[in-house]
Amino acid sequence: MGTHQLTTINNNDTFEDSICDLFNHLESTYTFKRFGKNGHNQKGIDIFSSEKNCAIQCKKKDLSRKDLIIKKELLDDIEKDVKKVINDKLKIKIDKILFVSTYKDHPEIDEYCEILKEDLKTEFEIIYWGWDTLESKYLGQKELLNKYWPNFVINTDSKETLFKRNLDLKKQIAKDFGDWVNYAPENRKKRSRMILRAFDGTQYPHENEPDEFGEYSWFGAEIKSLYHKGMEFIIGIEEIQLFEDYTWDLVKSGNKPTGDLIKVAKVGQINFADIVDYDIDGDEYYVCPHLFCRFKYKGTPFENVYYYNLDKTYEYFEIKDRRK
Repeated sequence: MGTHQLTTINNNDTFEDSICDLFNHLESTYTFKRFGKNGHNQKGIDIFSSEKNCAIQCKKKDLSRKDLIIKKELLDDIEKDVKKVINDKLKIKIDKILFVSTYKDHPEIDEYCEILKEDLKTEFEIIYWGWDTLESKYLGQKELLNKYWPNFVINTDSKETLFKRNLDLKKQIAKDFGDWVNYAPENRKKRSRMILRAFDGTQYPHENEPDEFGEYSWFGAEIKSLYHKGMEFIIGIEEIQLFEDYTWDLVKSGNKPTGDLIKVAKVGQINFADIVDYDIDGDEYYVCPHLFCRFKYKGTPFENVYYYNLDKTYEYFEIKDRRK
């Protein structure tokens, strides 16, 4: 990430309060609250939500020191606090503990969290969010910007900048994905299957547990084409039934169809604005393009989903209750 737009918060209490507010906004809840204050036995956590089974430990750092010192200190802090959660027998059930810091994002810290989970055999996930990640979350919350950064002015060129960014991305994707989007699926020389991943997901490649919406943070999908706002992927093949009054419904397992059956492809649309980056070559686990997206539509990256008739590609069936 480039130059930070938001100054880091230098007061411990204010930092913890801002994190409480941030996660209550992000998770659409009011249940994140501080777990005592300095002087209490906090058992390795600062904030928790019993509804979300999530604990948070805040690490405000003096950034005037050398990176090496801060990073080493953070690694020691994370190990000490995780062991404290284990040894002090925290009575609160947690599925994950997040360490949030005014220090920057760093892949070595992310890797260390995975190693620590494996070494200590914890039942909860250990996740690190540095200031790069926190800042991106804060910038999407106008109410929090007004509360904690009252003098911050959102760049009036932001819409123009976003438009240019999306247009540049569209041109680059059209070029890099030309072997797929320029040909009908049956005429492509390369496999159409790709991996869609949450840019901030932590489960890839060894785990893939569903979230609260029953959705996954990474999965395979077949690229279909580009559309005016982004990319389209085929995410399933299903059957629908058409009725005499021209309405339709999906054929549900175990139910006997009462209308005419049509085999359809389920298509998800990903807005260019929600594509953070991509790796056209993939990795040693899946040697195919990987797209890193914001999974902000009830656990998916799709701003819209529709079906189309596999026999009549011009015939589409819109989902009335779109994901918001």
